[in-house]
Amino acid sequence: MSKDMEWMGILLYEHKLAASMLTSGVLESADPKVRQHFSSLLNQTLDHQKQIFDLMNQKGWYKVEPAPQEELSRIKQSFSTMQQQQQQM
Repeated sequence: MSKDMEWMGILLYEHKLAASMLTSGVLESADPKVRQHFSSLLNQTLDHQKQIFDLMNQKGWYKVEPAPQEELSRIKQSFSTMQQQQQQM
């Protein structure tokens, strides 16, 4: 494993962790200005994460396998069911 690949992997992991924490910050912020600040930071973090992921993917350092069609169908059905349940509430 090259040092560049290792560092990019660390950066990707750190961005995923930051996005998770910032999402919690957004969801738990009562003050609109604080919520907006967390939202802005979250969007920047997601943009950076995507750039890191794309570069790693281009270099073959992070390969993604397409999900099987039946798995996609199952997930779509699950989300559809959740949406229907929310609308009934």
